[in-house]
Amino acid sequence: MNLGYRFFVVSNDNSIIQISQRSFNDFYQKHKPSLNRFSGCTINVATVIYTLENRKPKQIVRIDNMRIKVDIEGALDQEQINDSFRLVANRVERFLGEKPQVSDSDRVVNAIEKFDERRWTQLHPQLPGPAHKRILEILFGIKHAR
Repeated sequence: MNLGYRFFVVSNDNSIIQISQRSFNDFYQKHKPSLNRFSGCTINVATVIYTLENRKPKQIVRIDNMRIKVDIEGALDQEQINDSFRLVANRVERFLGEKPQVSDSDRVVNAIEKFDERRWTQLHPQLPGPAHKRILEILFGIKHAR
């Protein structure tokens, strides 16, 4: 099975701006300032993974939505990089069954997991229905998205 993927910025009014794979990979993986048009903003990026048939999208496998802070130069905000690594590491620890260190005191409540889950939800909000529909229209054409 062949897979393809595309990146879209979802605006507050649910309009969609497609971003090239190269620009987003430079931005997210290489930390290059390749999203200058969004400098100093927080954007929502939908990542769509789909199967391919004859080099065209056939079926959606997954759509992820991620809130990303772009620094004034158009690169990924360093603070968000650090926060994301910490959140992922804590989720992996939980998945592996490892528990974070807790104080010996009975009066101290360890709420790290609850705060991390809330932060994860803030960074990965659900994609709004109108934006989802517009992305399907872009990928499959208007008649298939209904």
